[in-house]
Amino acid sequence: MGARLLILVNLDSASERRDLMTLQLDALGVPFERVGVDMRARSEGEITAWVDAHFPNFSFDLESLSGAEVGCWLSHLSAWNRLLESDHAESCIVIEDDLTLAADFPDAIAALEPPTTFDFVYLGTSSKNLSARRRTRIGRFWAHAPVGAIYNTWGYAVTRAYVRRLFRGPPIRVSTPIDHFVGGSAAAARPRIAVLRPAVVDEHPIVGTESQIGPYTKRLDRWRLVEMARRRLLSSRVSALYYALYRFL
Repeated sequence: MGARLLILVNLDSASERRDLMTLQLDALGVPFERVGVDMRARSEGEITAWVDAHFPNFSFDLESLSGAEVGCWLSHLSAWNRLLESDHAESCIVIEDDLTLAADFPDAIAALEPPTTFDFVYLGTSSKNLSARRRTRIGRFWAHAPVGAIYNTWGYAVTRAYVRRLFRGPPIRVSTPIDHFVGGSAAAARPRIAVLRPAVVDEHPIVGTESQIGPYTKRLDRWRLVEMARRRLLSSRVSALYYALYRFL
């Protein structure tokens, strides 16, 4: 069993978010490292040069993705690279900086320390399309197979084997945000994913609604009005009734 490696994705400028997560992680006795790549104010030429220098296997469609979205991608890629640079860990935990951590968060990441049969195990998600029947025991938790895509990268466990395969495989041209890529749109590079239940991370009710990407992109799905409508739908009775169908799948 390798030593636990936990990496917080947090920009240098986001000190309040860093304080929020540090307070929780320290209270739970969980050490962590931090990465954060900020591309919100960079030109397309600067972004391309940075990517070429650090992740030559990747290229980004800058007509489809904003600098903020590419920065999010690069932050997660940097976290994955830390895993490859580690001489002991076979998997690592990556969390974003706008979360509420459950009291059993340390138990969950300990259970996920040995690699599982999944490339990615989400620690929580707003998506409710989880199969009640297709599930795998991990310690005292269950890893549920999703029915369709998962669109959050709040927190997850990722394996060294998947990262190595991704970094050393054919060149990858990216045109979607990282949560869309990992959760469903990746083709040959698509990971085997599952979602942990009970969840041990959730979006912070205040900080989680304050997007660091939305103000820097023209994507319709990042508009605050659209995002708030999506949140209200997910929390509605209509949503609950619809997703109740998944208990039969």
